[in-house]
Amino acid sequence: MAPDALIRSRRFPHSLAAACALLLGMQIPVTASAAAKAPGADDPVLAMIGGERITEADIIAQDREAFDNLQEDGALRLRQLQARQAEARYTLLQTRLDKLLDRKALELEATARGTSTEAVLADIKVSVVTEDEARAFFEAHKARAGSRTFEQLQPEITQFLANEHNTQATRSFLDALRARHGISSLLEPYRVAVAADGPGRGKEHALVTIVEFGDFQCPYCRQEEVALQTILDRHPEDVRLVFRELPLTAIHPNALVAAQAAVCADRQGMFWQMHDAMYQNQNALAQSALIETAKRVGIDPERFSTCLADSGTAKAVEKDAKAADELNINETPYLLINGRPMHGSIPVDQLEAVVSDELHRIASKRS
Repeated sequence: MAPDALIRSRRFPHSLAAACALLLGMQIPVTASAAAKAPGADDPVLAMIGGERITEADIIAQDREAFDNLQEDGALRLRQLQARQAEARYTLLQTRLDKLLDRKALELEATARGTSTEAVLADIKVSVVTEDEARAFFEAHKARAGSRTFEQLQPEITQFLANEHNTQATRSFLDALRARHGISSLLEPYRVAVAADGPGRGKEHALVTIVEFGDFQCPYCRQEEVALQTILDRHPEDVRLVFRELPLTAIHPNALVAAQAAVCADRQGMFWQMHDAMYQNQNALAQSALIETAKRVGIDPERFSTCLADSGTAKAVEKDAKAADELNINETPYLLINGRPMHGSIPVDQLEAVVSDELHRIASKRS
């Protein structure tokens, strides 16, 4: 829905319509009690000093920058609201469609067997979670465990994995029934337009581009690098990874200088060397430690230090952070696979499923 249509919609009270109009920088008519208008003039008169009229334009002109910033901030918040609404609408549409298609698949299978849908569902086989599987999960997510041991967390991990097994088995079973009865969803995946601006790994014109918003002090970003590298290794011709900076300074005090260090490394053509080194040792992200790391990986230390002090470096980081704001992204790691958003610690098999689906969709369109 276009912004002006959103404002006119009967679903929104007048007060919200007015708020949305303000966010868009529209001029809302005011009553005579709020501001007077000079005859024949469009600029509201806000005050009188003797015979002198003080207009809205006069007040705005005194601090144009503040008013412009307010309008820009309001427009950003509206775009974020629209982005959240669009994603929520898509999620609801997808959920309802999946429920409909799964129900139809079950009904057709039950009819074919001459039995009930409950009896069909009883055929789902769910594998048991083994101790080795639970321990492997614990080791992969050890950073989140803190001081707790595997033995302390084993019941919780086992229950989580059991739920995952059940979800996956059910989904696979229902997908097989859909295929058997000629049922397919034509709903395209949800996508977000994002610029692939930044240093990249992989072929420049790869079929699949993963844009990652990352924070070098984020432990989950470090963990996700293993999965991302696995995907790149599996698809060297078809997948490209582009990194964009999103330092979460509220929780990671060294994230900003680390992001700036990455920008400076990129200016010497050494981004990925610095990227890998910073993730390998997240305890060495203070500026002095970063200068030593830069030396170690072969970056000119003098140019590197000068770059860190350059205001343009901070602006480069701000550009990525602003792009994340526009997309309503406020967590890391956050991935967009050909625009399809995924966030948090994403297992390699889930990444592989989305990448493979993208490659399949592209191949189908070409055939």
